[in-house]
Amino acid sequence: MKQIRMQTTALNGRIMAGHPDSKGKYLTDGSRQDVTSDFMKCLVEKAEFHGGAFDIIGADQKWQVTVTKVQP
Repeated sequence: MKQIRMQTTALNGRIMAGHPDSKGKYLTDGSRQDVTSDFMKCLVEKAEFHGGAFDIIGADQKWQVTVTKVQP
């Protein structure tokens, strides 16, 4: 089974998913798909599951993700 990876584009910040090349550095053109909206929806759902906020810890760094629902 091929791996699926995600990357953020340098020019416009879109989130792309696809299969990595043989070196694992880039996504192959034929498999790249823009998943920005799906990713953002999942991020909001993850925060809601954890009461509105959660931490991401990795590589000796820590990020706090907070999502606040606002009225239109």
